[in-house]
Amino acid sequence: CRYAGIRATYLQTVRALARVTEIGGYVETGHSARVSRLAVAIGRELGMPEAALLELEYAALMHDIGQLSLRDPIPGGATVLVAREEQRRIAEYGAEVIQQARVLDSVADIVRRQSDPCRPVDRSQPPPLSSRIIRAANAYDDLVGSSTDPARAAEAVARLRLDTAAEYDPAVVDALGNLVLPAA
Repeated sequence: CRYAGIRATYLQTVRALARVTEIGGYVETGHSARVSRLAVAIGRELGMPEAALLELEYAALMHDIGQLSLRDPIPGGATVLVAREEQRRIAEYGAEVIQQARVLDSVADIVRRQSDPCRPVDRSQPPPLSSRIIRAANAYDDLVGSSTDPARAAEAVARLRLDTAAEYDPAVVDALGNLVLPAA
């Protein structure tokens, strides 16, 4: 019971921290929560264990905290539209902020690697599954936002599928498609 209380307090703290980017005008209202819900759903679809899903939820909520380092916000907070180096810098800064808590190091690592392509060009280790999930869920939400238009959802998934050669994990994009697209 005590563990559940600590977990609830952590989650409330993480959610409050995630809202800073919304309040500051760096991302669209609700973006972090939408990315988090979608990321956890994708993780469940892929069979991730509960402990990994909790880390994924924390990381997804705080995935854009690094945008606070920007002098000028990205229009709509859509990091999918900026250069990879800028994405990497935002992710690195966000990971540094998270590491300051000294209890969420694995979450910081997930956030740090979220800007890495699925298949790194330098043949380094691919990012962890949680990072690949956040990358796809964030890109999807950057493209769709709070829209409920099925055509817009289909266009976003199609765009991500075009980029699965290197940028996005095909299994993650397939799971995302299963969740957001109507069954054929």
